[in-house]
Amino acid sequence: MLKQLDNVKVLAGLAAVVVTGGVLTAIAVGSASGSDDWHAGCSSAPSAPAGKQASAVADARKALLNTGNEPRLGIEIVDLGACAVETSWKADQPQPTASVVKLLIAVDLIDRSGVPSGSEATAVHAMLAASDDRVASRLWQQNGGPDIIRRQVAKLGLTHTTPPADPGQWGSTRMSPTDVITTYRYLTARLSEEGREFLTEAMENTPRTAVDGFDQHFGIPRAFPGASWAVKQGWGSSEARRVLNTTGLVRTASGTYAVAVMASWNESIDWPTATTALTTAISALKGSLQAGRA
Repeated sequence: MLKQLDNVKVLAGLAAVVVTGGVLTAIAVGSASGSDDWHAGCSSAPSAPAGKQASAVADARKALLNTGNEPRLGIEIVDLGACAVETSWKADQPQPTASVVKLLIAVDLIDRSGVPSGSEATAVHAMLAASDDRVASRLWQQNGGPDIIRRQVAKLGLTHTTPPADPGQWGSTRMSPTDVITTYRYLTARLSEEGREFLTEAMENTPRTAVDGFDQHFGIPRAFPGASWAVKQGWGSSEARRVLNTTGLVRTASGTYAVAVMASWNESIDWPTATTALTTAISALKGSLQAGRA
């Protein structure tokens, strides 16, 4: 059964596993490969969208509206090479992050103690790749909970990000799609090469099945099976709504993009309907990434 967001309060063990097809598999975290594939130069605010994606946004919205259950949708896609917004819809409206906030938890950890090594590297890898809530809860408690969010808001210049009302519920942190993209721009343009390689290696190796058994290859991974991607997905319940977010970096034949598509419905929707709708929505946005494939 899928747990509600971050209701796990037990300290994580440092041995990380991934559940795939019912089989427990140890995550091996090696040293950096030496490549820096996700480096990009978009450190300043991207230029405004050209307004050419109205039909794609309309199709994406239709995919969610067809589900009923009071859908909400926010979108931002940025071309990191051109440093330009390709597509934007309600991108400044904050939504619950679910596990997407683990990006801020990981960046804050690197700020405070450097790129993790040994068993801690294994644990953080599991938090990002396999979305291990136990690791996130431990780091949240260990490093100040809501203060993690306040530090990253100040450092990254996030304008629509707030800590959770309940300090223990990290998945109810709210971020706008624009702020999620700002985080990816920091990761690709300003974070140290070692830190970037560590985070993106985990995100490139997101297994289909998360630690809690959820199929996390909705959205970006399923819509772009031939592209290179590094993702942080989010799912769960917050504020009496079902939350489903697909975010990450996507490389196609035409360029490298940061993508944030954040959605929620009332809790009466079932997960298969929600994940199918979100995947259909981002498939409709493929024109924003020029539908290229790596």
